[in-house]
Amino acid sequence: MPWIGAVDLGGTHTRYGLFDLDAGGELRMRRAVTGMTARLSDARSLREQWQEGMGLAVKELAALVIGIAGPVHDACRASTSNASVRLDLREWAAGAGSCRFRLANDFECEAYACLTEPGRRAKAVFGPTPEATGVRAVLGPGTGLGAAQLVGGATLCVGLPLALPSEFGHCPFPFVGQEETDFAAFAAQRLGKALVSGDDVVSGRGLSCLHEFLSGDALTPEAAGQFLREESATLRWYARFLGRICGQWALTTLCYGGLYLTGGMFKRYPHLPAHPAFIEAFFCAPQLRVLERIPLRRYTVDMSGLWGAAWLGRELAADA
Repeated sequence: MPWIGAVDLGGTHTRYGLFDLDAGGELRMRRAVTGMTARLSDARSLREQWQEGMGLAVKELAALVIGIAGPVHDACRASTSNASVRLDLREWAAGAGSCRFRLANDFECEAYACLTEPGRRAKAVFGPTPEATGVRAVLGPGTGLGAAQLVGGATLCVGLPLALPSEFGHCPFPFVGQEETDFAAFAAQRLGKALVSGDDVVSGRGLSCLHEFLSGDALTPEAAGQFLREESATLRWYARFLGRICGQWALTTLCYGGLYLTGGMFKRYPHLPAHPAFIEAFFCAPQLRVLERIPLRRYTVDMSGLWGAAWLGRELAADA
């Protein structure tokens, strides 16, 4: 059985997975390890961390897909948005054997994960049953904010599903009212930016900035996270901001096949989308009666990005 390699290179952690296929052609995760992105700088260091964690040379793989948290420049080059990693896979050509490579945006992989174990086991948060032919979308806050959508597939008679990446997280955040405008000015000063994006607001650093604005206490994201575990102003504001950005992405994609929530913040604080402030902010366009048709789902399987990368790897190997 051919081995399929998957990498999910995030702003803080990089995850490595090894997959094969069962008798029915379904993916099976055989091994997974996590490394620190801070230890990486380029393709060579990534390959060394892969070898250290997996114990399998790249040339022994049928395919390897690397999902990276940042823009993919072309077939061989990509860079991270919130870390200093620059990849050029042309360095891997020598000694790679017949292994096929692909670079992808990390949220392309999160979108393809809808078609695998994480999608099948996603937890319903609210909304109707997903429409079989509907667009599916993913959104996830963590070190940054990622978003993508999945279109097409056999149900729409247009071939394989196609994940469309985005840089939605870098759009200016939609603040409402004077209090939020005051926070926007505070965050812009703290972060040294003229415009504050969703990436700045609902990420870990955004949570730290928000808690400092509300309380005067400057805390790390981990320490500020304790205020998301109990009713507090920090929880209410953060849940409202998350609900608004989710509602905006749902309106942008019209994802009647489901909006799937992922990322470190939803994984650490799974109660957030059930908070009243999140729900109220999500339904931000009541006159359209569109958001009521959007099923909200949350990934519960760990390392969903690896599953999506492996799905791409399976298709890549099949085309060889």
